[in-house]
Amino acid sequence: MSQRFLAPAVTFEGIITQKGTVSNDEHVVTRGYLHGNVINGIHPDSANYASVVADGGVNKLKIDPLTITSVTVNTTATDLADFIQNVYTGSNFQEGDIVFLTTPSPIESYIHNGGVAGTAADWNLVNSGLSDAQIRAMFSASAGIDYNAATGAFTADQSEIQGFFSAGTGIAYSGGQFSLSATSDQISEGVSNLFYTDLRSRASLSIASVAGPDVQLLQYNNSTGVFSVEASDVFAEFSSGTGLSYSNGVYALNADTSMVSEAASALYFTTGRVDAHLSGGTGITYSSGVIALNADTSMVSESASALYFTDSRARSAISVDLAGLSYNSGTGQIALNADTDDIAEGSRLYHTTARARNSIQADPAAGNLVTYNQSSGDILVALSSFRKGFANQTLTANTALNLTHSLGERLVHVSAMDGSGNKLDLEIVYTSTSVVQVKSTVSLSGIDIAVSI
Repeated sequence: MSQRFLAPAVTFEGIITQKGTVSNDEHVVTRGYLHGNVINGIHPDSANYASVVADGGVNKLKIDPLTITSVTVNTTATDLADFIQNVYTGSNFQEGDIVFLTTPSPIESYIHNGGVAGTAADWNLVNSGLSDAQIRAMFSASAGIDYNAATGAFTADQSEIQGFFSAGTGIAYSGGQFSLSATSDQISEGVSNLFYTDLRSRASLSIASVAGPDVQLLQYNNSTGVFSVEASDVFAEFSSGTGLSYSNGVYALNADTSMVSEAASALYFTTGRVDAHLSGGTGITYSSGVIALNADTSMVSESASALYFTDSRARSAISVDLAGLSYNSGTGQIALNADTDDIAEGSRLYHTTARARNSIQADPAAGNLVTYNQSSGDILVALSSFRKGFANQTLTANTALNLTHSLGERLVHVSAMDGSGNKLDLEIVYTSTSVVQVKSTVSLSGIDIAVSI
């Protein structure tokens, strides 16, 4: 089966390997084919005279004019003699060619003078640069900076820099460090923000006056700043009445019941008064304040609505619903004789097919492809929910064809096949959640296309 790529542009991020024989102008060639059949570079012997340049989008071989000099940067030769011995052949450079030797320090540059001796006589020194010592000798330092002409290193002179600074009133300075050494005595007092003193604080406080009959008990000494309340002043405001005594702030009870009159309806307790009003009855005895129970159930009459318990009465008072239960009134035994038909449903319901089907539903969230029929209990994932086919389609070259799939997703998979069963790769534009657009670089007919999630 062959595969046709009909999109106008296809980008491959990986590596494509071609193993067939190149025999047609439309065939793709490999790197090996190009290396064997195309000029790929300039030989080192001709590097000074030829190059490959782009002309109109095509790489072309260019021969450099021999009057143009070359510039060579050599990173291995230690000096000119080393360069002549290992690089210069006497004929591989021409007049005007320049050579830079980067290994010597400073860098040395030479120009070819057109000589053919094959020695140093063929080269003239252009510039040897300045030595490190020469460059370092051009610099010096001033106060606060030290300079080493031998190494070229600049350093800060800490002691000299520290000597540039000094301290004033309220500030101490030592070893380059400033510190605060002031007190409030060295700070002038303003008009609105005054310093604290005991005298100023005490003078700002006083005792408020009160109107009678109230009495101001609080005392204040603005010389010492002491507030006080004299206990004697407080005690003097209190006194005692009948049945109470008072002295130096202490109240004491000084009364008994003899000081309280007895009313006719509220007499004081006496044992005689209590005993005279109590006596015993049926089943109860009373003597000298002691009440005792002297009775049993035989002394209490049975009423029609409050009968005494007997086994016979209890068993006769019980009966059962014949549905699922049996009862023996002679023995008082109750037995279960039932199934689910005899037991009413509570909060825990019995199983039915309808109840089971109604307890299941399909997720209503957008994009869910599952449908559920509660009446039949059928669960369905319809093919049309995730795949839409478009048979026998006609594509016009470079003309978009809109395919309405209505799958509810913008990013879908599109597959195409021609009448021979060959897979087609088309240009695809994801238009919306219901429409996708396809395009071919050539006109096609009888194309089957499938769109799926």
